[in-house]
Amino acid sequence: MADPLSLTTGIISLLTLAIKLVAGAAGLIDKTITAHREAANELRALEWDLEQLDRQIDQIHSTLELLATNTKDRAFKKLLQE
Repeated sequence: MADPLSLTTGIISLLTLAIKLVAGAAGLIDKTITAHREAANELRALEWDLEQLDRQIDQIHSTLELLATNTKDRAFKKLLQE
């Protein structure tokens, strides 16, 4: 079974890439300047939030790996490794 945190990290990375592509494509769409700026600002804010979430997931994953290597309780270690 795939590691859920790794899978989530991969999905977040794909979403971040998709948002970057949408933000780039938004410049090609003929809209009013105000609407375009608002959409671009929202996309940048969402991209930043997703990048922060990706960093937090990485930190949690590292913490869980550290806990798994430092515990002597086999059941807890198995749970952390899943």
